[in-house]
Amino acid sequence: MSCINKIDIVPMGFADIQTVCHIEQQSHTHPWSEKLFLSNFGQRYFNYLLLKDGQVVGYFVASSVAGEVTLMNIAISPEKQGLGYGKCLLQFLLRYAREKDQQEIWLEVRTSNKAAIHLYQKLGFVEVDIRKAYYPCGSGREDAVVMCCYL
Repeated sequence: MSCINKIDIVPMGFADIQTVCHIEQQSHTHPWSEKLFLSNFGQRYFNYLLLKDGQVVGYFVASSVAGEVTLMNIAISPEKQGLGYGKCLLQFLLRYAREKDQQEIWLEVRTSNKAAIHLYQKLGFVEVDIRKAYYPCGSGREDAVVMCCYL
């Protein structure tokens, strides 16, 4: 699937985990472990990579149960952020979920991640709730905005 010049979105495999973990370490203050990534493969999971000129620059991990998709993790390499790759990856997720007849997509995002919240809103996600002290951070815990896109 291509959405921007020389961009491909392809399924993530076990062989990609080392590269994904490298991006994860650069992108998140409290990154997932390799073991956690490996535990998110199976029938209900769909995990994709975004490639630019054949190089992994982003990914998402999602699951689907009973018509509900949960976006569990998403990241774009810090040096590629702000160039439209995250939007492209999310548009792919929306199309994929609709093609699979899912009813909604759920996610949590740090309240401090204003750029991500704005992007989610532009793509049709709405704020549903706040989860108090959901994410670990340098000075304790940070709230999460719970968002949903009704398909």
